[in-house]
Amino acid sequence: MRRSCLPPASGQGVIVVASLRQAWRHKRKFDAVLTLEDPVCRSADQLRFHRTPKPPHLVLAFEDVDDDSLGVQVASHEQVDQALAFARANVGGSLLIHCRHGVGRSAAMALAVIADRLGSDQEDAALKGLLAIRPQATPNLVVVKLADAVLKRGGRLVAAVQAWEAASPHMIEARAMRRAFLAANPHLYSWRTREV
Repeated sequence: MRRSCLPPASGQGVIVVASLRQAWRHKRKFDAVLTLEDPVCRSADQLRFHRTPKPPHLVLAFEDVDDDSLGVQVASHEQVDQALAFARANVGGSLLIHCRHGVGRSAAMALAVIADRLGSDQEDAALKGLLAIRPQATPNLVVVKLADAVLKRGGRLVAAVQAWEAASPHMIEARAMRRAFLAANPHLYSWRTREV
């Protein structure tokens, strides 16, 4: 598993972004774990700690959909706020952030944490830090927008991601594939209202 951390001078711990499979194998190696999972998740797809000692563990449930206008149960302002508070409370140690594939929800939440730790006007550096940790990242756009608002970045975090994606045609294709999968499989998603 790839590891990266903020510059040592920052005095802040390692952040690792992982898939569920990677997280299962390595979960006890971390000082804190942030789990991002589907709202309706089979127990076989859940990462939990059933014996002590165990690290602090925050579980947040929302779908990995990049558009908050579709009626899908996406991340909320409160969930991003909770995740940032959890990361701040565990700033000195190693933090594992994972979702099912380790590229959408967890990448976006890691971007938020890195941006928070680096401070304002460091949004491009935060994105570079994320890509050093998880090069295959396609950060969930709903989480990125919410993190921008929670951190009061005035659109700079969103702009950093948009500029990077505009220069990376494969990102546009990845986003289109996610939208197409949702359109073809609405029954696999949790909805705020049952219009589907």
